[in-house]
Amino acid sequence: MGYVIEVEGKHMVSEEYKNFVIMNKSNHSYAINNKISDVFNSNSWAGRRCFIIGGGESLKGFDFSRLDGELTIGINKAFQFYQDATINYAMDSTFYDSVKKGLYDEISGENLWDKWLSFRGLRVFLTPMEIKEFGKEVYLVKRLFDFKVSRNLQDGIHGGRNSGFGAIMLAVALGASTIYLLGYDMKAKDRSHWHGGYPDRDKLDFNRKLEGYRQEIQGALPWIGKFGVNVINLTPGSELKCFDSSSIDKILN
Repeated sequence: MGYVIEVEGKHMVSEEYKNFVIMNKSNHSYAINNKISDVFNSNSWAGRRCFIIGGGESLKGFDFSRLDGELTIGINKAFQFYQDATINYAMDSTFYDSVKKGLYDEISGENLWDKWLSFRGLRVFLTPMEIKEFGKEVYLVKRLFDFKVSRNLQDGIHGGRNSGFGAIMLAVALGASTIYLLGYDMKAKDRSHWHGGYPDRDKLDFNRKLEGYRQEIQGALPWIGKFGVNVINLTPGSELKCFDSSSIDKILN
């Protein structure tokens, strides 16, 4: 039991106050930045299919031009290799700072900030839990702190603990009827990501995290199904087995 603090005439224990402060900082960030709901609404992708580009090593060497003309959500560093994705989504605001400061450039072999600015889609971040003003090229999707699968883009999304989860929630909120998953390996064999962006990552520790990410996505499945959204995993050998599976060749034949 924490100590009691009075805020706006209400008594809160310290943990509640901490959450209150975080939520207010997040809401402030949402207010001072561009919003995805200014560009899209909950029906923007209604009745349509979309493809989400995850980070799993199964995508190494993939020809992303095959997705041209499709609705697509690339995750984190996907923008470097697929500049024509509809959306590039990330949940961690420090990723933005790292790209801007050039911290990934040596690993990536090119100036990622130039690539970021030349990206032709919408750059979307989950609203951070602190006060932060992004560049005008960035749009925020509102963060729901409590678990909820939302079909209302203006209400926001519950981003979970990883961008792969959040990207699915974003596609649901945009109204997509079918969501295809690419690069959702949920295991790291030789490398953590297809783009080689984090070469020093400990694979044992990363695999533990991936197990938690997998369980989180599985836990959301019943709620996604209530909206009639069909999620199909196109990742060969994926450990995420709660969805129906197929292959990219069958879908894009």
